[in-house]
Amino acid sequence: MRTQRRLRGRRALALLLVAVGALVFAVRLVDLQVVSASALNEDARDKRAVPVTIPSLRGDIVDRNGEVLATTDERYDVQLSPKNTQINDGIFHRPAADGGIGTEEVTAEQAFAEIGEVTGQSAEEIQQIVDDALEIDEKSDFAYVKRQVDLSTLNRLKELGIPWLTFESHHTRTYPNGGVAGNIVGFSGFEDVPQSGVEVSQDACLTGQDGSEVYERGADGVALPGSVVVTEETVDGGTVQLTIDRDLQWEAQQTINEQVQDVAAEWGYLVVMDIKTGELLAVAEDGSVDPNDVDASDPAKREARSFVSPYEPGSTFKAITAAALIDQGAATPFTPQLTPANWSPEPGVQFRDSFSHGEEPWTLTGIMVNSSNVGISMLGSRLSEETRYDYLQRFGVGEATQAGMPVEDSGLLYPVDEWDRQTSYNTMFGQGLSSTIVQTAGVYQTIANDGVRMPPSVVRGCVDAEGELAESDHGEPVEVLKPETAETMMHILEADVQEGWIKDNVSVPGYRVAGKTGTAEQPDGQGGYRPDFVSSFAGVFPADDPQYVAVASIAFPKAGNGGVAAQRAFRSAAEATIRTFHVPPSTGAYEPLPVTY
Repeated sequence: MRTQRRLRGRRALALLLVAVGALVFAVRLVDLQVVSASALNEDARDKRAVPVTIPSLRGDIVDRNGEVLATTDERYDVQLSPKNTQINDGIFHRPAADGGIGTEEVTAEQAFAEIGEVTGQSAEEIQQIVDDALEIDEKSDFAYVKRQVDLSTLNRLKELGIPWLTFESHHTRTYPNGGVAGNIVGFSGFEDVPQSGVEVSQDACLTGQDGSEVYERGADGVALPGSVVVTEETVDGGTVQLTIDRDLQWEAQQTINEQVQDVAAEWGYLVVMDIKTGELLAVAEDGSVDPNDVDASDPAKREARSFVSPYEPGSTFKAITAAALIDQGAATPFTPQLTPANWSPEPGVQFRDSFSHGEEPWTLTGIMVNSSNVGISMLGSRLSEETRYDYLQRFGVGEATQAGMPVEDSGLLYPVDEWDRQTSYNTMFGQGLSSTIVQTAGVYQTIANDGVRMPPSVVRGCVDAEGELAESDHGEPVEVLKPETAETMMHILEADVQEGWIKDNVSVPGYRVAGKTGTAEQPDGQGGYRPDFVSSFAGVFPADDPQYVAVASIAFPKAGNGGVAAQRAFRSAAEATIRTFHVPPSTGAYEPLPVTY
């Protein structure tokens, strides 16, 4: 009896223990599967899921015809997991070669040799990479095998099917046309961060949105098939379309470099603008930066100097004074003005013409043809300072352009109440103020466009992934002159070419040309002026049907005539523009205007 009672007690105790264990297990199971399931799943996923950033592509910069000036070249880093090369004594399996059935066994040493055959390394070099990493950290999960390989190399490595070999993409900015429009396009610096030009100003368009994905991997670090999940789609950057014509830009750069070298000038600029739209077709500067090799260029010539380096324009701005006189009814092309070589209109104020002459019976046309500082000031004095200042402003002087560059200088135009007496007269012939060459081109665009100033532009807009162009805002057109005033000024500017000494230098056979020279002193930074000059020519062609403006400036020549160099640069640019856009020849003939009375 006693034995039976002991047996029953043991059974009861065993049943109780089983019941308690079952209850504990049940509680734990409920906790795992219900209460803590979400947190545990998330924790497990975090431990086995590997996040991967999918970088977006930076958009292209193209010319007006879609020719690529800047693009993104993708390169890849080849990486491995040192610790995983040691799993299973360095042996892994991969699908049989040549599409065979089953798998084949591969050793780490064999894999090193296969990788090296593609990358140009030896198996020993790759083994050393692994050994070095493991010596530092026996659990090392990362080491570079080869950086910056191309797509072809990447695909060959992927075909090897090595589970512990991974890849990371990188984007490198490249410029297929080298220095062509380098001053406008700009360049990138360390890690392809944009540094200048359109690369900076249009960064919002060019920059895409990186995507992301995750994949799960096993204990051996190998990605689990079918485990990739895209968590955010990649959106590539847009395409920036410029107004520049690549081929014309190349010719303009060749031209300005040649002319600068011929006369040993300090610098030279050359721009071509569409009269009807204000679009800049070429913006050339000597020694422009090659974005592929920035360090090889002169640091002072890496920016778009045509937008950020104003200078006193000189006699090209006499056209503004003449236009204001005609527009206000204060003069006509035939207005007479007996003109001496020197004039002192007020105490302490004196200026002269660039050449000696007696009192000349010149008309306003003759004053422009002979580029007389004295004559234009005598006639210009018929207008109040406020009126002349108003016209300068309406022509865009002293107002920063909005063409699409990161920085665009306004030039210098003091308010009337800050003019001293000398400056009041000097502004009538383009001294005592400054402008960029783009602003100067805008002056002649306005005259040639029936008196309507179109804001200059170098960026047409941003093209999105669907091919839609969002046009850039460069400002509104401004009515500066009456149409009849503009027509009269075109006649005077054509006379300037036909009646002056410059005719042989700027004429283009079959095409009528209108324009004006400029020779300007420049500040020396010490309160005075340099002894040498900046020479310019601003021209319109064809004069009978104005379509294009070209302006050339040559600064401080040491071995030749800067004025002639600027005129030859204009002519070369005009001929290149005519070829590029198939401009038909002029019709009709120039009608002479009297230069004397």
